[in-house]
Amino acid sequence: LQYLRLDLADIAAGVQVTEEGLKKYYDETAAERNSVPERRKAAHILIETGSDDAAAKKKAEAVLARARAGEDFAKLAQENSDDPGARSAGGDLGWAPKEAYVQPFSEALFAMKKGETSGLVKTQFGYHIIRLEDIEEPRVRSFDEVRAELEPEFRREQAQTLFYEKSQQLADESFA
Repeated sequence: LQYLRLDLADIAAGVQVTEEGLKKYYDETAAERNSVPERRKAAHILIETGSDDAAAKKKAEAVLARARAGEDFAKLAQENSDDPGARSAGGDLGWAPKEAYVQPFSEALFAMKKGETSGLVKTQFGYHIIRLEDIEEPRVRSFDEVRAELEPEFRREQAQTLFYEKSQQLADESFA
């Protein structure tokens, strides 16, 4: 009995990775694999509606008036927000892309200008008062940022191509 073993891992170990090859691979895949969507840093105050929507709205309007009058947003969030996670951080939600939030919230947030405070935004959670702290524009990560990620992907892709070629060659030779 004779056999020949063709193993993808063995082929991958033999793939030569050059800086030029990696850069070409990066250029071919940069737009789809390395793009970072726009992110926004926000803070919010949530007033839950509970069973009394009118009372919640009235409280939210009063807090909004105080925020627009120049009171410290973080202090207002700590004193009034019903979001326990963000309340302790002064309403800070950190950085997030548009998809991280429910639709009415994300639409309002992504229509705002840096430093702006929204009006009341109603979601299934209640009334939100949103403050846009900062904007991070969409971008494509540089070659240097993703080089460590690219090498194993490039090696695997090259190995799969070689594996297919060698398996076809082996099939042809065994048939002959």
